[in-house]
Amino acid sequence: MNFLKKVLAPALAVAGLAFAHSGIVAGGTEGLRQINAQTLGQWNVVVGTGGTVAADAWAFSRGGGYEVNGHNYAFLDYAATLSGDIFLTVGLLDYLDLGLSLPLYYDHASEGPAGAMNMWTAGVGDLNINAKVRAPFDTSHMWSVALLLDAYAPTGETQAGVRPRHAWYLNGDGYTHPYTAYGWAFGAGLAFSMDFVKKGFPMRWNTAGGVVIPVKDGESTTLTYSTGLNFVPLSFVDFFIDFSGEIRLQRIGDLGYAPFADPMLLTPGLRFHITDRIDFAMGMDIAVRTLKNLGFKYKKEMEGCSDVPVHYQGPNGQVANYCYAPTPLWAGAAMLTVRFGKADPAQQRETPQGLDSLRQKDTVVVYMIDTTQRVQPTPFRNDYDLDGVADSLDQCPNTPNGITVDADGCPLDFDRDGVPDVKDKCPNTAKGLEVDSLGCPKDADKDGIPDTFDKCPGTVEGTEVDSTGCPKDSDGDGVPDVKDKCPSTDPGAKVDSVGCLPDFDRDGVPDVKDKCPNTLQGVSIDSVGCPLNKRENLDELKKGIQFKLNSAKLLKSSYSTLDAVASLMEKHPEANLEVQGHTDDKGTDEYNVQLSQKRAESVVNYLVSKGVDASRLRPVGYGRSMPIASNKKRNGRERNRRVEMVPFYR
Repeated sequence: MNFLKKVLAPALAVAGLAFAHSGIVAGGTEGLRQINAQTLGQWNVVVGTGGTVAADAWAFSRGGGYEVNGHNYAFLDYAATLSGDIFLTVGLLDYLDLGLSLPLYYDHASEGPAGAMNMWTAGVGDLNINAKVRAPFDTSHMWSVALLLDAYAPTGETQAGVRPRHAWYLNGDGYTHPYTAYGWAFGAGLAFSMDFVKKGFPMRWNTAGGVVIPVKDGESTTLTYSTGLNFVPLSFVDFFIDFSGEIRLQRIGDLGYAPFADPMLLTPGLRFHITDRIDFAMGMDIAVRTLKNLGFKYKKEMEGCSDVPVHYQGPNGQVANYCYAPTPLWAGAAMLTVRFGKADPAQQRETPQGLDSLRQKDTVVVYMIDTTQRVQPTPFRNDYDLDGVADSLDQCPNTPNGITVDADGCPLDFDRDGVPDVKDKCPNTAKGLEVDSLGCPKDADKDGIPDTFDKCPGTVEGTEVDSTGCPKDSDGDGVPDVKDKCPSTDPGAKVDSVGCLPDFDRDGVPDVKDKCPNTLQGVSIDSVGCPLNKRENLDELKKGIQFKLNSAKLLKSSYSTLDAVASLMEKHPEANLEVQGHTDDKGTDEYNVQLSQKRAESVVNYLVSKGVDASRLRPVGYGRSMPIASNKKRNGRERNRRVEMVPFYR
């Protein structure tokens, strides 16, 4: 009991850490591995699922190996490990939530005896029953605090899996079950939140800390923690980074106290608010041990392995020994949550005033609360302009008759934009917007987006724009729709000036799909851009052009190939051809350029002698400047000594 007092008391007081079990926080409303101090509100419900996936042998054990009966085996490189859960959380009271979370695990390890030992399997984990009790302070405060209570029922599958999913599953007095503590465990902690959005800054911070105390002998009391920052500049997405982990607080049996060998993760990611009630979060888990060993050196990874051995017994009695891997080196993470019930003002997402409503074009009207006293004219002896405000108090003593005024005697300006309501054509303008003489947000290019938020303020009038005031670009290729001749290009594709995929030889097959990108204009092609007649394929014909060694003189074996090229040029009189000479890197630049130029001219002269108009041909020597293979090897130099035939257009 003395030990528990020493551990539990300070752990409950930790407000700089967060209560997360080195896994996706079931029912969490922010980030992936953080939990806030807010509650759902009475009879509101959250259901969902989340998890992580890693495809890495070292996700099973440090070093990716294990020992059975004195023989060493390795988990395969294509091994995979998944951890997830399904969860349900209900708000029983405005300040009390109760939840259930059932973990689901899968380890794919097929090398050696792993299959027979049930190391390649799926199974459930320990059922988590959790409660959150929020301190009953005014929810309008920027900060909030809550008590967290957890109970873990031993529902997990025994003698199954590889990697222990929690640090308190490690058993120093016997065999470790990767999917269960094999006994009850209980946890308690505190959560603390700061909501800076309520002060106009788009950020939230959640942090807390706690302990998990397993009942079974041989398992360690464990500190669980995380903290998370959420940046919320938009209503539909949060940007977050979480830091989380677990630390065993005891030495038990074979297991030493090794805080840096226990789970410790950085998790950056995005949380999308698909609707008011549906969230989808995704991120990347990065193990801190990865940052300590960026070179993935085996010896460095195995340092301290003797402090955290795992002893595992399969269902057939075989025993495996391996080094504890607290988390995968990296893993993908995601979570989907759905909320049901009435809206709770304390949980509504806020963004800095006016930002989101002004981003909506022609669909949002911002209504402002009128706290200004409207003064009806009453007769005063000294009231020059008869507006009902005595001259001694009237800050606008010359107000025209009949104008409604405020308590200072000035024309009423409901939205306080400097334009009196009597002249204001836009009486509900949001605070801070620059307005014109009629009281409407300034919009110089008249595209419907106020200048304050217009990223393209010089758009031509009449051009359809997006929510930022820039010309619409539906396929995101950088070419506005008004100029885009191919408006459905795949995202990320490189396009030309009119928004279409480049097609160098103009055969109708984009270069990215064209397996014969130098086809002459007019040649019949197949679906991948290659000539149906192989004798019309320049990429094949060029292989038959040969010269004497270090000479521009054509070998006689080249004549039949060049005759086919001449015939092809005669068949397609609209086509033009650039003959390119290339060399390897032997010799000087000057020599190689001269030799390649002369060889290109030899090919052109032959084609002219066969009746091809010289104006349709263009010889160019590139020397060694355009290699297609390495000049360090003989076959590479042979490939670089070549003639290319490339169409050109006038």
